[in-house]
Amino acid sequence: MKFKTCILGLAGFFLSASLTFAAAPVPEVAKGVPIDPTKGYVVEEIKDGLYWVTEGAYTAMFLTTGKGVIVVDAPPSFGDKMLKAIAEVTKEPITHVIYSHAHADHIGGAGMYPKNAKYIAHVETKERLQRANDSKSPFPYGMFVGGKPVPLPTNTFKESYTLKVGNQVLQLDYKGDDHEPGNIYVYAPKQKVLMKIDIVFPGWSPFKGLAVAEDVVGYLDAHDVILSYDFDKLVSGHWGRLATRNDVEVQKQYMQDIHANAGKALQTVDFYAIAGKVGYANTSLLFETYLDAVSQECANLTEPKWIDKLGGVDVWTKDHCYKVIMAIRID
Repeated sequence: MKFKTCILGLAGFFLSASLTFAAAPVPEVAKGVPIDPTKGYVVEEIKDGLYWVTEGAYTAMFLTTGKGVIVVDAPPSFGDKMLKAIAEVTKEPITHVIYSHAHADHIGGAGMYPKNAKYIAHVETKERLQRANDSKSPFPYGMFVGGKPVPLPTNTFKESYTLKVGNQVLQLDYKGDDHEPGNIYVYAPKQKVLMKIDIVFPGWSPFKGLAVAEDVVGYLDAHDVILSYDFDKLVSGHWGRLATRNDVEVQKQYMQDIHANAGKALQTVDFYAIAGKVGYANTSLLFETYLDAVSQECANLTEPKWIDKLGGVDVWTKDHCYKVIMAIRID
């Protein structure tokens, strides 16, 4: 099917496309690890049996324990690369699967994992997956990102869950809504590695619309929650490298600037002046024109400072501004 071929070709695009697709040059900090195109992925040990995997667009991780592998997430863009990456470094079977959250672009490939494994997730993630299974939509879960329906979680939790397998420990925490209800923190204390998906995009402006965050305030606050953990490396879910504490601090500052500039734009863009030009006959046109002007002013105030510090600032800052403006106006 054409749409599936297109989606599955995403990884190849990120591997082969020039890093100058945006109007502004993309800074060095945005570049990921080099990937051998004949292999199509990179697997690297972070520390003490904890590995991360990327095909250039997504990141996931797994942990060898001496008694089986704990794998976190299954981006369908990987295809079977996660299985190949695991087999490359260990003969241990996959015994536990953790879902970071319910979005199919991160877990829609989980059908490749053993059916008898334990599947662990937040209760909200299970509810969302059940709802997807029960939906009468003509488009099955995961269809448009190359995935398909996945095994439901066998073990769920509301606030915290400590997973001990063999000689390894992972601490799973839920700190409230942000990107999506049920989006958890996965912390490896021995390795000082944190996995938190779809908040931080190392070296880049976040994906469109604050990475389609459902809770804007929670998304902004999540930066401080991430920094409250004692970690050296962050598996953030996207693009081709691990994040550092500095990456989190940098994106936090970028978000703080957007928030401040959204407020300034709301205070300075004159609704009634715009209404005088557009008129009141078409209310949709009036408010679209006004909100677009406020979003553009916020972007104009933000972009000059960040255009050479993060990739994609010229692409998505205005959209982030709109999301924050709406949150300030109504939340």
